[in-house]
Amino acid sequence: MNDILVTNISYSVKGKTILENLNFKVEQNEVFALIGKNGSGKSSLIDIMLQDLKPNCGEVNLFENKKCNYKNVGVLYDHLPLINTLRVEEIIKYYCTVHKLKYKTITEEYFEDFKITQIEKSFIRTLSLGEKKRVSILLSIMHNPDLLIMDEPFANVDPTIIDQIWKVLKRKNRTIFFTTHNWSDAEKRADKVAFMGNGKLIAEPLCPSEAVRNLPAQQKLVFACNENIERLLNKDEYYKHNGNIVCFSQSGSSLIGIIAQHTNNFSIQDVDLTDVYLFHLKAESDV
Repeated sequence: MNDILVTNISYSVKGKTILENLNFKVEQNEVFALIGKNGSGKSSLIDIMLQDLKPNCGEVNLFENKKCNYKNVGVLYDHLPLINTLRVEEIIKYYCTVHKLKYKTITEEYFEDFKITQIEKSFIRTLSLGEKKRVSILLSIMHNPDLLIMDEPFANVDPTIIDQIWKVLKRKNRTIFFTTHNWSDAEKRADKVAFMGNGKLIAEPLCPSEAVRNLPAQQKLVFACNENIERLLNKDEYYKHNGNIVCFSQSGSSLIGIIAQHTNNFSIQDVDLTDVYLFHLKAESDV
């Protein structure tokens, strides 16, 4: 059965819609990434999944249960659960007591991969943001949960050790649900990606390669916004972003020649998940 089933979730605050009619499922042992801009509702959804917030309607089932069983769930919030006056070893030992684990077991299983040994005696307040995030990720998985829910897990983490940490996270074939602003990381790590904009899912959750293949073309032309060119384009083959027009074009398309008549300043690039998100976000706003 599905580890996560989100059904008809809507949530609003003082008349402002935060989430609107969300429906999706995350299969057992799947790595599922939710990506979107700041303010799109990702963190609010996680709070609802963990029953920290109550939705206006709808429900979330984790492990076929309407009530969250935290013994089987690991959580990494965007705000880190660390106490500045404690040393790293002290907070890890505290969590060991909560989960009835041996500190030595945790040091042997995780410290090398998470590069904890060199900061073990340090106070939390002296750590960098990346070091704090490594400690927090460790705290979220040390009890070996079946489901791991993470909000922006690798922001500020040294990119040279992210691959190793991901190997640890996936080691037990657990189900992983995470949000991220790192598009390339989602494309690399996730079995499926879902795109959120303005509190809605703006595209069906798909594997990253399939989401990219479903774009109008596998190449894009990027050039500065130009009203003369825009009038020649079909609304279903381009979007605008940061002062540029991004136009999807098949290899050998006559569109290149048409654009070249108006500007020589354009580039041809391969498409990626960023294009998937921005293209669907435009389509949603055009409705």
